[in-house]
Amino acid sequence: MKKAKKIILSATAVLIAAVICFGGYLGYRLYFNKPETINSYDEIYSREPVSLEVAEDGTFRVLKINDTHFFDGVCEDDRKTLDNLKVILDKTPCDLIIADGDLVDGFNLKPSYDKYQAISLFAQLIESYDIPWTFAPGNNDGEIDGENEDVIAYMLQYDNFIGGNDENVDGSMQFFIDLKSGERLVHSIAVMDSGARKIKAIGSYDFIKENQIEWLLNGINERKVGTSVFFHMATPAFQSAYYNGSHYDGFYASDYYPLDEIEENRLFDDMTADNEYISLISTGHIHSDNMCSFYNNRYYQLSSVSGYSASHQDFITPSCTLTVIDTNAADNQAMYKFEQIQA
Repeated sequence: MKKAKKIILSATAVLIAAVICFGGYLGYRLYFNKPETINSYDEIYSREPVSLEVAEDGTFRVLKINDTHFFDGVCEDDRKTLDNLKVILDKTPCDLIIADGDLVDGFNLKPSYDKYQAISLFAQLIESYDIPWTFAPGNNDGEIDGENEDVIAYMLQYDNFIGGNDENVDGSMQFFIDLKSGERLVHSIAVMDSGARKIKAIGSYDFIKENQIEWLLNGINERKVGTSVFFHMATPAFQSAYYNGSHYDGFYASDYYPLDEIEENRLFDDMTADNEYISLISTGHIHSDNMCSFYNNRYYQLSSVSGYSASHQDFITPSCTLTVIDTNAADNQAMYKFEQIQA
């Protein structure tokens, strides 16, 4: 009896010690493992408005990279991703690069997980091309080792990184990029934060808030030009576009994963449905095939994974999406060309 009691007490002590150690490690990962940076996130609020010039023929080329899910930047899958991105960048002239969410893995407790090292290696690659680039936060980027604001503050150290936000709007990144031909505004690009999770890693997905949508509509209606909107997580309208829209030739989409799982994003669809200036809504997140459909007088375009560390089916090869905007086009359907780019 005494021997059994001693075994039970010993096992309990080991269990308590394990829980304390794990709890301490978890607390460290959630709250303290952030790199020192010369930048403060608050700098984002004072960033100057961004204007970029279209080509002489009126075109502007956007390369979208999403769902790379980098682990540490140096593991085998990450190195393969970076190598492939270099091949794509070498052969794909573009005017803007958008890292459209889930740049890094989410709630990962492995000791070797190092998202800032991964971001640094990614950013160094992008910077070597001297092209403006930005970041639309995904649902995974701020789940551990710092919030989305910490990720953005870290990115602010890079010369070609652009961004902005309004202190009175939910989310950590909201800004417009005005495309100009000389002094004439011919198009705009809106980059938005579509939220993360309501409770880190275990909660349901967050959604785009009403004040963010109002911010978007106010900016669009002020500019009165065609607008391409980029954020990470799709809205239910993507499902409607898939079944009822006109599919873009060459984008062989499937409904392997649901496109309408974030029901609360229907608010975004309802509030923006009648806006005549929104000509494209572009997202990622789903990890399925590329999808592109013209529906409700705008394109709904969803990109597959760009990284080998991201979960994906064997029939999916990581890729990026090139979007060519023709600002001289007569209508929204003629305004875009899309291409899935693989290494």
